[in-house]
Amino acid sequence: MSRSRPIFNRVFLCLVFWTTTVVLQPAGAFSAQVAVIKSQDLLPYDQAVEGFRRQTQTDVVEYNMRGNADEGAKIVEQVKRLKPAAVLAVGSKAAGLAKAGLPGIPLVYCLVIDPNQYGLQNGNVIGIGLEIPVQSQFKTFITVAPALKRIGVLYDPTKTSGLIRSAEDEARRLKLELVKSEVRTSDEIPGAIQKLLPQIQGLWMVPDSTVITNDSFQFILLETLEKGVPFMAFSDSFVKAGALLALSPDYTAIGKQSSALVDQVIRSGVPDQGKVIYPETARLTINLKTARILGLAIPEEILKTADEVIQ
Repeated sequence: MSRSRPIFNRVFLCLVFWTTTVVLQPAGAFSAQVAVIKSQDLLPYDQAVEGFRRQTQTDVVEYNMRGNADEGAKIVEQVKRLKPAAVLAVGSKAAGLAKAGLPGIPLVYCLVIDPNQYGLQNGNVIGIGLEIPVQSQFKTFITVAPALKRIGVLYDPTKTSGLIRSAEDEARRLKLELVKSEVRTSDEIPGAIQKLLPQIQGLWMVPDSTVITNDSFQFILLETLEKGVPFMAFSDSFVKAGALLALSPDYTAIGKQSSALVDQVIRSGVPDQGKVIYPETARLTINLKTARILGLAIPEEILKTADEVIQ
């Protein structure tokens, strides 16, 4: 009896320690597996995944489609065997793959342009869009270009008509006029922009694949600079190429926001099936060189609020 007592005591103490650890675990903590599927290796996708990993309390298993449909099919089978509590899809291809191939698993997506195109407007799915609220964009545009009253926009009505309708409402609330110009092919852009620029005091770019190509962007940029019209883009890469400003998504912040959404989905299910949530954080990028060409003096207090100022 005396020799077995120390062993019993050690076992008892281990049980006490284990129980105490469980009891003292933070109330908000929980353990679950999440499959993160990334469309391919792109810096914005990597930043979103990094933001998610920093914030999440879950056990993350990461997959990379590498932009390849065959690789995606393999991933679907692996995720089915894993049986995660939720899937986070980063990018359009990953979101489309998860929606079609993993319908039984709650899906959260991010960094997807035009979610409806991938059938993400219904089902056991919710996501964070790439669009910054139009009101925020217009307010920022006015702050940088105070004389702005008439904003022009080129768009393909088969792709971005819904966005343009909501933008018209926001423009009216801010006592602005949105001057629209429809294009259905990229060949129509030169004539459309030359007709539009004399009517407006600022040009607003929307994420429309008909309007924005490498060639069309360069043409639009040169025309706006020549006519002295401020040009607001939707990505800081366009500002670095010469546009005046952009209010664009903060990809790391979107990853962190995705973490909170995934946690909510695991705890209590998808709150609003098919809903698209706006990013909580946006980056302001301003090109001072372009501002000088346009004769715009941007106040120092605005420059201090910018996340990046290109000299």
